[in-house]
Amino acid sequence: MLKVIIQNSTLIKELTFPFGQVYFGGYLLYKGKCYQAEDLHNIFDEEGFFLSELNEIQGEFVFIQAGQSEVTAIVDRKRSIPLFYYKDGSDWIVTDKISQKPDQVFNQTAVKEFLLTGFTANEKTLYDGVNQVEAGSYIQIQEDGKIRSKEYYQFYHQPVEKDLEQFSSELKNVFHQVFEDLIVRLKNKVPILPLSGGYDSRIIALLLKEYGLEDIASFTYGKRENKEALVSKEIADRLGLKWDFVEYKKDDWHSWYHSAEWRQYVDFAVNGSSMAHLQDWPAVREIVSKQDRDYVFIPGHSGDFVAGSHLAYEITEDRAFSADDVVQFTLNKHHKLWEMEKGLHESAGDVLAEIKRSFGDLPFQTNEQASALFEYWDWKERQAKFIINSVRVYEFYEKGWEIPLWDDRLMEFFKTVPVDLRFKKYLYDYTLHQMYPDYFPKPEKSAGKETSLKQKYGVFYKTAKKIYNKKKLYQKYYTEPMEWYGIYKSYPEYLRALSFKYDRLKYSQPYNINSFLAKDYIQSLKGELK
Repeated sequence: MLKVIIQNSTLIKELTFPFGQVYFGGYLLYKGKCYQAEDLHNIFDEEGFFLSELNEIQGEFVFIQAGQSEVTAIVDRKRSIPLFYYKDGSDWIVTDKISQKPDQVFNQTAVKEFLLTGFTANEKTLYDGVNQVEAGSYIQIQEDGKIRSKEYYQFYHQPVEKDLEQFSSELKNVFHQVFEDLIVRLKNKVPILPLSGGYDSRIIALLLKEYGLEDIASFTYGKRENKEALVSKEIADRLGLKWDFVEYKKDDWHSWYHSAEWRQYVDFAVNGSSMAHLQDWPAVREIVSKQDRDYVFIPGHSGDFVAGSHLAYEITEDRAFSADDVVQFTLNKHHKLWEMEKGLHESAGDVLAEIKRSFGDLPFQTNEQASALFEYWDWKERQAKFIINSVRVYEFYEKGWEIPLWDDRLMEFFKTVPVDLRFKKYLYDYTLHQMYPDYFPKPEKSAGKETSLKQKYGVFYKTAKKIYNKKKLYQKYYTEPMEWYGIYKSYPEYLRALSFKYDRLKYSQPYNINSFLAKDYIQSLKGELK
């Protein structure tokens, strides 16, 4: 039997059609109009509509169509609302929520991925037999158990030839299209911005103001007088935004992290596939409890990534590349929450194989292709799983969210941009300067080959890096501007958490707070799963 189980009925609505039940959450854009669940009958009048028009549909949505003999489950181009599927006895289940069960077995490759990155790759989850629908993909499950999976969208660059001014003019137009639509969706709601010192939240605030919104809230958090807070307060004052600061203290973190509410949020957000985000959870919690307005949270995801901020200079060089080169760039950038005692190549060959599997048949030989493949993996895996999972905190408190800097139209635009204009987000920053020169400085174009620290220090690089990283690690407990290492009651307790063993493999040298979250989560499951 085929079953659809929806737990977040606030987000995903059930609708009845002549050909079966439909479950829809979010919104979609189709032929210039925006549709939500209550409007779906206006366009969806044939059973095969969604699949036949999928390439023309944009937005942040999830769609399930349940018929007598087949279930179709579709997620949008960035997996903003996740879906999962598995077999339970003789039943096939499609659901928005998976929870651990005592008889579930770990997928050990997925566990390694989770510890190294904070998420699980490809269709896997932490649990054998439980899969997720990947970004830009859909699955169809037939009554006899046959499963078809198809990737209908790929964030893979196909650059075109245009000069800087042409690209910049087009990008400005795309920004305005995106925010014209966003303003309509924000009617009678209050946008609230997690306002950092960076460019992404700033451009959101400026565009909202340009389109006439006056009631805009914002907030920043961390140690009092931290650099991000000072910059964001200055921007909020200049733009006339309501601004709140939520102070993070080391002593508070221990009680927050060990509270029942944190455990409930983690259970809500992880779904066996991506670690719950800690960063703005206490701030959102306080804001919602203090003033329960009809807030729509608008974080800056994932403007910097789409614009090219993750590209290393070496992948932009004009030379020949191999698939192994792209794997290594991916490992260097994303698989660093923990170091493994014998290195990733010896201790995590299965993880490397999963990276290659996710590449499929996409080309990688030139710098345009290698950088496109690197960002394809980043889009499909880290962004669509780990970064997007940050919006779960807003859903946990039953608030809406928007991610305009990850709008499909922006993704489509940047697919046409050559790697030299994506490197260090040059085109993005240049366009922001053109739009609002008083708020964004003019960026400098990279002059040519950059000297890496490895090249600079030569044979001494590994030793110097090891000493530097160890010193930095020991200082983090006291210097972190978010104070979140206070999840450990004392400095000795923090030191004891700097290494651990799992499945006979030693992990050490944590990279950031997410290293500890991933470790603690896996260890919390250890006694409950085989």
